[in-house]
Amino acid sequence: MNKMKLSIVRSGGRLLLVSFLTTLLIRCNSNEEIVQPIEYNHYVHFNDVGLDCTDCHLGVEDKINATIPTIEICSSCHEDMNGESEAEAQVVEAVSNEDEIPWQRIYVLPDHVFFSHRRHVKSGKISCKVCHGEVENLHSPPRKQIVPITMGRCMKCHDNKSISNDCITCHV
Repeated sequence: MNKMKLSIVRSGGRLLLVSFLTTLLIRCNSNEEIVQPIEYNHYVHFNDVGLDCTDCHLGVEDKINATIPTIEICSSCHEDMNGESEAEAQVVEAVSNEDEIPWQRIYVLPDHVFFSHRRHVKSGKISCKVCHGEVENLHSPPRKQIVPITMGRCMKCHDNKSISNDCITCHV
């Protein structure tokens, strides 16, 4: 009887593992498009204004996680209109009402993956575009990951830079 229970537990464990991995695969490789609440123009902010990723996405160089810009960040430039776009008018209105803009995350890693922006950007000297693509040339927000984040891609980069690919390096 004990062998039978053990066999059922093992099959249930395998089923649970397969289910978990399938869900993870679907979530990480989803082609679901994300629509941002405002048509943010990265091109104008990078090329015309001269901003860098770290001006709006705080924490990139000194924290584990980069942030999505808060209304406080937007307010440093958008208390008044600088141009004539509808998108900027929406930002100015949000700033004047002190309403957070509900930006949607595009890059979401599974809970069991550890990724430190500081470690990659500051220590590894990897530019944002290596993982996020040439966002500075976009006139509207990306609707999905420009550069798909996959384990194979991360491992290839680790190999190229002679960084450990031991599971515990990234998986918690």
